[in-house]
Formats: sequence, structure tokens, C-alpha cells
Amino acid sequence: MAIDPKLLIPLLILLASGCNFSKEPGTHHETNETIVIGGTLENSADQLVTLDRMGAAAFVPVESVRCDAGGQFSFTFTGEGTDFYALRYTEHGYVTVIASPGDSITITGNTENLYPYQISGSEHSELVRELAVAHRATLDQLQTIGERSAQLSGNADFVRKKQALNREFDSITNAFTGYSRTFILNHPGSPAILIALYNQFGPDLPVFDPLDDLDIYQFVDSALYAKYPANEAVRALHSELAAALQQLRNRQPEKNLETGEKAPDFVMTAADNTMVALSELRGNYILVHFWASWSKPSVEQNSNLLQCHEQYKDKKFVILQVSVDHDRQQWISAIDTSKTNWYHVSDLQRWESPVIDLYRVDRIPANFLIDPSGTIVEKDIFDGDLLSALNKYIN
Repeated sequence: MAIDPKLLIPLLILLASGCNFSKEPGTHHETNETIVIGGTLENSADQLVTLDRMGAAAFVPVESVRCDAGGQFSFTFTGEGTDFYALRYTEHGYVTVIASPGDSITITGNTENLYPYQISGSEHSELVRELAVAHRATLDQLQTIGERSAQLSGNADFVRKKQALNREFDSITNAFTGYSRTFILNHPGSPAILIALYNQFGPDLPVFDPLDDLDIYQFVDSALYAKYPANEAVRALHSELAAALQQLRNRQPEKNLETGEKAPDFVMTAADNTMVALSELRGNYILVHFWASWSKPSVEQNSNLLQCHEQYKDKKFVILQVSVDHDRQQWISAIDTSKTNWYHVSDLQRWESPVIDLYRVDRIPANFLIDPSGTIVEKDIFDGDLLSALNKYIN
């Protein structure tokens, strides 16, 4: 599936390097929930420290303070939901902080160098730091290659040495891309994965390209939109991706997922408010079953699913039931009524759910049987056909 990368440019500007932001005045939405961001900076008596909220298109100033004689500073402000903030205390960029109402975050650093810095009080911000350190190390390696390449001018063995440097460059970038993909899959509940998605190796050289990595864009969309649907950056990604996919459909009819294809990975919020990723269940036969509490035909399938579950639950068979619901209480009530004890997930977005689009579901009930390697082996099989298929594959 191809997608026009230009359609996702606005978010590349949002979360790449600090110098890509434009600074514009804006209004910070206030609530009664306070956020505290403070810390200590070396060599920073009377140093100006600024804090901005990252909007979808610009910085929104929050406050500026000066460090005291001991290098200490503190911001106390009201926040609305989980959001991205830029803390700037050097001329060489900024520290990205992810803060939620009630957080008390502490940062230690040095005004002469952005890295290394330490941060505590926010698991999401600690993940951002981990990612930032790995990203900086990669950029330093690439800079060294660039300097070595510049020194080759006029070298008698230029072609061979240049090719060797190109291979080294590709090896480094491929390693960081792999690291970033693993980072995203391992932390689906953290907004930090949005930064991992939009990191760049340099101008016009993104870590992930929409043309080649649409699956990871869709995974991040499904993970974050399920948990942070009100966040400005998350909504921007969701809207841009939806618009891009719609353009793609208008250009050419979209093929349905077929048997033999790899099942797209996704993450969703479970009924107990934990996050469940399809990839976590790999190694089993997985039935991804789409239903809704308001759909009588799909509710009626639960009795058949119960029979399948009882017969094969001890033979590496699991059910991941995706609800196309909007009302949480109605969904939970339907689960309790059906007495179904397996994985139940939903982002409560009904047909607007990214996973509906990912699996091209246009009616319910619908299901996909996935083998332990992650390949779709059957689709839309119900009643006796489902039991026969499970007997065929599992027994």
C-alpha cells in the first residue's frame, strides 16, 4: 500500500528537531490540575529557562523563569490532559517533556550541554530521554561519517571508500530504525512513541517513511488514539493518516485482507483498562473477532465462541474480541451477560476506529484466524465452520 508522504508533513514539523518549530503566541487551557516541572542546572545562576507547550503547528508559551544562585528553577502551571512540552535552557535545542495533570517532574542538566540530562517523575518523559540519547548517539555517528566523506575529496581510491562509507551509513540508520520500531512496539501506551515515529536522521530523511512503513504509522495511530483521543498531536496524526488513506482509496479500490497475508499488528484498550497488543499474543492461534453489543447477529456468535474457547483454550488458542462500540457501560454489560472470559478490547470509536480501517471491516460479525507465526489462515468463519477450522489447524 503506497501513501503520499506529503500528506504527513505537518507532523514531521511538529516532533522532529527543535529548530523546526515556529513560535507563536497562544492561549493555554486552564484546569484545576497543576503540573510542576523543575530541577537544577549546573553553571546556571540567573539563567533564563523557558517552557512551551507543543501545539500541532506551533509552540504555545507557558512561562519563563530564571534560575536562582544554586541553579534551581521551577514551573507550576495548570494543564489539560497529557501533553508535550519543550523545556529550553541552552541554545542547542530543548528537552521534550510529556506531562499530565498532577505530575511533579524533576530535571537535572547543564546549560553548556543539552546531553546528558536526567529526568524523573514522569515515565513517559523518561522514555523520551532514553529515545533522545539513542537518537543523539546515532546522529553523532552519522556526523562522523559525513566528516570522513568530506575528507575523501581528491582521494585516488574515492569510489571504493565512498561505497564503504555508504554501507556504514546504511548500517547505522537501519539499526536505529530497528531500535525505534522495537521501542514503539514495546511502549504502545506512551505518547513517547509519537516522537519515535517522527524522528529524523536529517532534513528530508525521516526514520520512518510513510511509503515504506505504513504499518508502523497505523500501529502508533491505533495505540495513541485509543488512549489519548483528545491530545492535539495524536488527533493530528489520526486526521492526517485518515485523509491520506481516503485519498488512496479514491485512487484505487482497497483490497481486503486475504488469507496468506500477515495480520497487521495493533494495540487497544482492554475492558480492564490495560493495553493489549496483537503481537503480545503471537505464538498462539488467535481469533480476532469483531462484534458490538448493539449488533444482535454478532452477540449471538458469543455462544459459539464460548464453545470454541472451552474446547481449545488449553491448546494455544486465544480470542481477541474487538468491540465496535461507543458506550463503555453497554459494552461491559454485554461482556458480563455473555460470560465470556477472553481478551476484550475497544477504543469506543465505533466505525471510526483505526483498527476497523486497518482490517478493512465493513460489517459485523467479522473475524480472522491467525496462526502462531502471525499469518491469516481463515477469515469470516462462524458456527460449525469455525469449529472445523480449529480442529483442522490445532489438532
